[in-house]
Amino acid sequence: MAGLSHAPLRRLLGELGGVGLFYSEMLSARALRHEVPGRSFFLSATEKDRPLCLQIFAAEPDQIAPAVAAGGAWRPDVWDLNFGCPAPEILKQGAGAALTRDLGRAWRMAEAMRAATSGPLIFKIRAEEDRGRLLEFVQMLQSAGADAIVVHGRTAREKLCRPAHWEPIAAVAATVRIPVIGNGDVRCAEDAERMLAETGCRGVMIGRAAVERPWIFREIAVRWGLPVPALRLRTRSAVYRRLAKMLHEHYRHPRDLYRLREFSSYFAKNYKFGHNFWAEIQNAPDVGTARSLAKRFFARQEDPGERLS
Repeated sequence: MAGLSHAPLRRLLGELGGVGLFYSEMLSARALRHEVPGRSFFLSATEKDRPLCLQIFAAEPDQIAPAVAAGGAWRPDVWDLNFGCPAPEILKQGAGAALTRDLGRAWRMAEAMRAATSGPLIFKIRAEEDRGRLLEFVQMLQSAGADAIVVHGRTAREKLCRPAHWEPIAAVAATVRIPVIGNGDVRCAEDAERMLAETGCRGVMIGRAAVERPWIFREIAVRWGLPVPALRLRTRSAVYRRLAKMLHEHYRHPRDLYRLREFSSYFAKNYKFGHNFWAEIQNAPDVGTARSLAKRFFARQEDPGERLS
């Protein structure tokens, strides 16, 4: 979720309601110790995006303690060490999903992370083609001191266009004593209920579907009878305008534009002619122009499902 789960989006989700735990973008352990509070592009938080989990990736155990010490300036409520990212640039460093091929180094990484923080600690992993390897890995993480494990239902070789497999999530949930959080292809409240029922996991993590439909957490909370704040953003277009405004206020040009473009590629899926909307935003020279183009596009929409509840 690098480039997506930034502070403005987390604040938007907080205003809509229903989120149990917010995640930062995935942060490099080596770079984190050089981030400066108050000036960091990647790290800022308010009470609207709490509780907050800082998610890091690292290639060597000695990178972890300095990163956690530096990250403490942002008062994270939870830490996550990522063992699941399949991005080529992460794998080349020997981080993310590459660590599942080196259990010895992964064990040292997990131990170093546990030693560096006394607070809640999550490890995020992916499904494995070798079920035995997967279960050995999660038992190792449990022994190293994990408080919870997130399992994404695709292997490192599978692309997002492939359906997520929930069977590995169920296998992990049946193997470890700590809570398991399922991740992959939860796109609505019904999916969340089904994942909990079919896998025995204790929680659900939602990533890209929350970029496409930022109100998804609110829908789930309402379905389960959980409290949510009063709804001030009544339409999907109002949600988009709100995020565009917050991005412009939070980032200098052109970073605000880059992140609005990335968000728009997902949000456009809500509309019948979303490809036209996406193309216009990608070609906008600045956020001001992008907001004007979006206003014109939304004015042309006649969508009975536009209003939120």
